[in-house]
Amino acid sequence: MPGMRSQSPLEQAVAWMLFLLIVAGAAASIALDRDDPDPAPAPAANSPEDAADDTPADDAPGGTPEAPAGTTAPGPRSFTIAATGDLLIHESVADAARTADGWDFSPMFAHVAPILRDADLAVCHVETPMSPNNARLSYFPAFIVPRELASAIAYAGYDTCSLASNHATDAGQEGIVGTISALDRAQVSHAGMSLSPEDRDRVTLVGAADATVAHLSYTYGFNNGALDADEAHFSNVIDEAAILDEARRARSEGADFVVLSMHWGANYDAAPDDTQTSLGPRLLASDDIDLILGHHAHVVQPVAQIGGEYLVYGLGNFLSNQSPESCDVCPVSTTDGVIVHLTVTEDETSGQWRVTDITHTPTWVDRSNYEIVDVLRGSGRDPAVMAESAQRTASALGTLGVSVAPR
Repeated sequence: MPGMRSQSPLEQAVAWMLFLLIVAGAAASIALDRDDPDPAPAPAANSPEDAADDTPADDAPGGTPEAPAGTTAPGPRSFTIAATGDLLIHESVADAARTADGWDFSPMFAHVAPILRDADLAVCHVETPMSPNNARLSYFPAFIVPRELASAIAYAGYDTCSLASNHATDAGQEGIVGTISALDRAQVSHAGMSLSPEDRDRVTLVGAADATVAHLSYTYGFNNGALDADEAHFSNVIDEAAILDEARRARSEGADFVVLSMHWGANYDAAPDDTQTSLGPRLLASDDIDLILGHHAHVVQPVAQIGGEYLVYGLGNFLSNQSPESCDVCPVSTTDGVIVHLTVTEDETSGQWRVTDITHTPTWVDRSNYEIVDVLRGSGRDPAVMAESAQRTASALGTLGVSVAPR
């Protein structure tokens, strides 16, 4: 075009570089627009106060950031226990469990198994030793019962069982071997019986949610007399120093919480005897024992709270044939049982685990088929019989003034 000066080579190069920079900037802007959709418009404030509340608290000077929506701050760790009383396998109970090729006790636990399985730690007491081969079964007064009981214990949801009882040595070493081997096969932990001194000195440790629980088991003695020195490891006899020593070892081996099962008390007496009310509080006063679960009386006994800890004097029968119809000296309360539910919580400051809640489920044995019945929920049994059983159990548990509400 006439009058326009032609650009020098240097000017042409600068113009070309400016053009490339403009194109690159436009491309980057388009890419950002595609990757980041327009934010939704903020909702309009309904009032000046609402508008002020729209400012996040952590934007203010010194504000504390809040947890993201839908999350909660972690609380203290805890676990639950379900504890029951005597599994006392009389001949009529075993007969009811008989099948074409053996024994099956599992149906007797069907109504309560969901309750036991729901606990982090379910604790049973095996009163009667089991046979290693079912070749020489025997019942009252000296017991050695079908080993299939262990399978039913596992089916019911138990995690550990106490074994020390006045019947523990009824069949001598045969019963010790049979009981331990049956529970081992069923993968249920146990305490209170041993095959060797070395086994006796091993503490039973069981996991329960985030905690490690030690289980100890002792009995007042044996129906067939004291054990010889070379058999003293077969089952644990109550000895205050020995119990405290095992509890200390349990702590040193990592137990967060120590449960002591005690086979003690007077048969058919709902009131704790002198040994229970003197020895129990002394043991519970130890920093190494956190909970005591009692059994043997065959009736439910009260719960005591001592120094913030619980002593369940007696859990009654959970499965047996005892009743006024089968036993001249048995009160009607021998048909009653209980599942005691405990919540154990860690103190976040001290790190100690303590029982923070205790409730109960009353149970009753239907002697027509030996099913263990939750008397409060849909058993189909006579409502009057169920109500009387529930009342007996609640009354016994609360005799010492401790509230153990039905669950």
